[in-house]
Amino acid sequence: MTAKLVFFSAAAALVLSACGTVANQTVGTINVDGDDYELRTRTIERANGSFDITSVRVNGYYITCLPDSPNDCESKVRNGLSARIDRS
Repeated sequence: MTAKLVFFSAAAALVLSACGTVANQTVGTINVDGDDYELRTRTIERANGSFDITSVRVNGYYITCLPDSPNDCESKVRNGLSARIDRS
């Protein structure tokens, strides 16, 4: 199930970015269990307004997360790492 979430999160990010223009992008890092992971926030502009989407990069995949929700991005990193272990 986690592997499906990783795929659908990546697909959702692609679909959302296809429906608008990236107006701004900030890149930072998040530290989970002693390792740094890329945290990317994009502002997407569409005809009816703009919105932000944040994702964390785990094993080459971007997984959408909610940085304002406590531990959501950290949890997504751990889930992404577990999904890779389960597939091997």
